[in-house]
Formats: sequence, C-alpha cells, structure tokens
Amino acid sequence: MIIGAGPGIGQAVARRFGRGGWTIVLSARSRKRLTTLVAELQRAGIKAHAIEADATDAAALRAAITEADRLTGGLTAIHFNAAVVRQQDLFSMTDDEVAQDLAINVAGGLNTIRAAVAQFGTRAGTILVTGGGLGITPHEGWASLGVGKAALRNIVQGLAAPLAKRDIRIAIATVATLVSPDTEESRDVADVFWTLATEPDASWEAVYPAA
Repeated sequence: MIIGAGPGIGQAVARRFGRGGWTIVLSARSRKRLTTLVAELQRAGIKAHAIEADATDAAALRAAITEADRLTGGLTAIHFNAAVVRQQDLFSMTDDEVAQDLAINVAGGLNTIRAAVAQFGTRAGTILVTGGGLGITPHEGWASLGVGKAALRNIVQGLAAPLAKRDIRIAIATVATLVSPDTEESRDVADVFWTLATEPDASWEAVYPAA
C-alpha cells in the first residue's frame, strides 16, 4: 500500500513491486489522480486498487489501511510517500501553512506508522518511508519539508530496533535529489525501496544517490 500515491516516486514504486508480483493499493486525496495511476498499472498487467483517503485524517487513514488489508488478503508492506513540497522560508509562511504542512509531512507519517503497526499486529510486516536529503542537510528555503523529513528519519531510526523484535521492518529511503515522474531517478529510487523491503540484511536507511 502506497499512501500519498503520485506520478513520481509513488508510481515508480508501484510498478517495481507490481513487477515483483505484489498486489498494489494506491491511496491519496485525489480520486482523479488515483483513477489515472491505477489504470496505468492495470494496463501493465499489475493488480492494483485505489482507496481515496486523506493522510491528515488519522481515523480515515486507519480505515483505509484496514480496507487495503481486506482487499489484498493481508497487507505485507505500507509505504508513506505523502508530502507538501513547499519552497518557502519559515518566516514568510502563514500560521495555517505551517499547521497544514506539518499535518501531512509529520503527523501523517507518524499516524501511518502507528496504524501500520496496529494492522500488522503479531504478524510480520514492512513499513517504508520516503525521506529526503533536507532531513540531514536543511535549507532555509524549504523549511517545512526539511522539518518533516528530519522528523520521519528520527522516528524510523528510533523504531528500527524495537519493531524488529516484533518482526516488523521499518526503513527510510533518504532521497537527496529531485525526482521527476518516469525518469531513471524514479526507477532507481524504486529499486532502493525494493531492496529495503526484500533484503533480509538491509539497513534502516538507504541514501540515494549513494555518496
């Protein structure tokens, strides 16, 4: 399940896992976007479903994950890919913009992780997170996005060991470059997520491009 599905990293990840034989569930706020993305996957022979949900609504998010679990016969991986990409400094943002960005970039991610762990329960599962280079090397012009990526990286690192004891893997791909739809970079990042999800010895973090 990809939460925050879009034409860039999200769709590249959907294609990569779909080619591996996985059933895909895309979730986003835009029904029109979901219809387009799911149709593209289905034309490629990938079994795909769409669930409209707002990542800032914790209850709706939990309901969407429960429905995805039913559709797939048991989710094995949940990928948080939602973000507000705002090129703006902190002091020119309005109060509402700060709150709205943090609701998606931070709270949406934390609530996805909480809901995923609850859904997996005592069975194994994987939680994947789209991180960013701004979470390590911040820039004043991308204030809210950097805060969000840093927060997600912090929680993934902190949860990696305790969740592993419950047979739940959590990992983040720190993407330190711009990624456009249907590009070599998007396919490379999808391969990074595939490795994080399928390699038994994969770390809690992978950085792209590698240093």
